Amino acid sequence: MSNAFSLDGFVADARAAAAAPDPLASVERLMARVLADPDAVAGGVPQMAQDEVLLFEDETVSIWHERFLPDALLPPHEHLMPVVLGVYRGRERHMLWRRVDDRLHPAGRLELAAGEYQVLEADAIHAVQALDGAPSLGLHVYLGALTDVRRHLFDWDSGAPVPMTDESFEAMKRRV
Repeated sequence: MSNAFSLDGFVADARAAAAAPDPLASVERLMARVLADPDAVAGGVPQMAQDEVLLFEDETVSIWHERFLPDALLPPHEHLMPVVLGVYRGRERHMLWRRVDDRLHPAGRLELAAGEYQVLEADAIHAVQALDGAPSLGLHVYLGALTDVRRHLFDWDSGAPVPMTDESFEAMKRRV
């Protein structure tokens, strides 16, 4: 029998974890505990109409529900703050990049499946795609106010930074 999961309870717990003396470790422990039963999470999250839904944000934390689709490769982008990415349905691939001399260089791949999570540091750059022909669903907890940060996308070919806007994000998505 699975444990009950409440999205409101998760948001409250993530807010408390972000306010703890070691917020990254606290959020990571929370994500590990929650994702120990991904079916319970799936059962407690209502169907979302949008792919990205901001659940809560203040100056210490941004909590998002994310849906990545298998026919889209999201462009390389930065967050400029640590984030704990958790997957409760599906599988996703993160292509990691690093900037050297204002150019992007591949820095590896990371695959996450339901029940898994990963910490990305503040300087991480990644592109994301759902795998296996199905959407991936996850919870992301950023340690800061993500919507208040001037972030960048990075041109696929040149690696040049491009201001993060909804229009540029959509234009730089690749259909696969």
